[in-house]
Amino acid sequence: MIYTIADMIAQRASPDSVARMFRTTPQSVQRGVAAHRFRRTIQFAAAHSPFYRRAFAEHGIDPAKVRTPADLKDLYTTPQDLSERAEEFICETPSIVFESSGTSGVNKRVYFSERDLKVVGVSAAAGLLTMGVTREDRVANAFDFSIWCPGMVCHYGLTAAGIFSQAVGKCDPIEVWRRMDQYKFTVIFGEPTWLIRLTEIAEREGGGHLKMMVGGAEEIPVAAREWMSKVWNGAHVKMAYAAVENASGLGFQPCDRHDGYHLDTADFCTEIVDQDADGYGEIVFTTLCRRTMPLIRYRTRDVAKYLPECSCGLKGPRISRIHGRRDELVVASGGNLYPLMFARILHDVQGITHDWQVVFMLEGLREVLEINIETERTDVNAIEAEIHRHATQLYPDLMKNLALGIFEMRVSVHPPGTVRKSRKLRRLVDKRHFDLSEETEVQTPDHALTCNGQM
Repeated sequence: MIYTIADMIAQRASPDSVARMFRTTPQSVQRGVAAHRFRRTIQFAAAHSPFYRRAFAEHGIDPAKVRTPADLKDLYTTPQDLSERAEEFICETPSIVFESSGTSGVNKRVYFSERDLKVVGVSAAAGLLTMGVTREDRVANAFDFSIWCPGMVCHYGLTAAGIFSQAVGKCDPIEVWRRMDQYKFTVIFGEPTWLIRLTEIAEREGGGHLKMMVGGAEEIPVAAREWMSKVWNGAHVKMAYAAVENASGLGFQPCDRHDGYHLDTADFCTEIVDQDADGYGEIVFTTLCRRTMPLIRYRTRDVAKYLPECSCGLKGPRISRIHGRRDELVVASGGNLYPLMFARILHDVQGITHDWQVVFMLEGLREVLEINIETERTDVNAIEAEIHRHATQLYPDLMKNLALGIFEMRVSVHPPGTVRKSRKLRRLVDKRHFDLSEETEVQTPDHALTCNGQM
């Protein structure tokens, strides 16, 4: 009964109260409320979601007897489920849908009602307040508003918190720089590669003044934080861990520890499953407050591990920075990139073999996307022009990011038979934030032909 009452109070609380509860509520109470919400979500989904009603029956699960995630046995929700059967999850009439790219190239769809968005807004507002954004701040919200949800979620959070903002979206960073003095921005939200590009502009112009930069959607390179802070005259550079599937931040950084994220235990039940010897496993979450499309034990494919209690004094669980992914989707260059994208881009390029590999790396702070192909052709510039033309036709948002200088694209040409070094060719390899050198099959030899492209 005490947890039911605490849950009812929390549902009616203001963003300030939610932020205060996060810092001061005993962990035993927070865990009790989360357990209550978990059981309620299971029973609600069983009653209203065709997908979960069928899943519970197939796994022999009685929803009335579920108390913990362990009671769900091997029941999980996968990204493929959201790509192929999204409408079967819907429990109430939705008012909006967001999309996120799947590894198969078929978009995952996540539905929300206006009520859900308001709940997300309060959670996002509480997270921003806990991270140190205040009503005296002025925010440039440069998260994307196109199809994905980060821009709108942040907008709902800023509105719920009563914080002044401009919804600039993912425009050319120079446009925000030109408005810095006009609107006196103190905080800027955006994807890390976009924030780095803005910081390069600021450095070229002699530096700027900010209180905070908040990134999301991909990791900020470790080496970039100190440089970004210096260019912006001591700005705090923080991250939130979120995705379209969970909408609001699953993890955030309320303190200056950058090795990981504090988890939102009020809105999500988070697990790390299939852990290896070092504790790394896949992040799995259950939504606790959504009604239109609740998700139960959703497999994010992101890999992390639990961290010890933070020295900042917050007692809740923490996870590490994202260590990698269980699939081949790579969050880079301001978007979700997957093998099928590059297969489509390369499909009609004349004279190349079927073996190719894309490697993501950092040179200093600049993100580099290197496309390694096999061919006997030597006209590398012409090959690059073909690839750019196909990419622009098929994925204009990716090439818009290239045009904005958010990343650099290279095409490296190799002799036939040299890209594949083993039976299975890993198509996308991410070498930016952790060492995957053993998975990189392509070694650029002296005879390889490389073309650096930046439109």
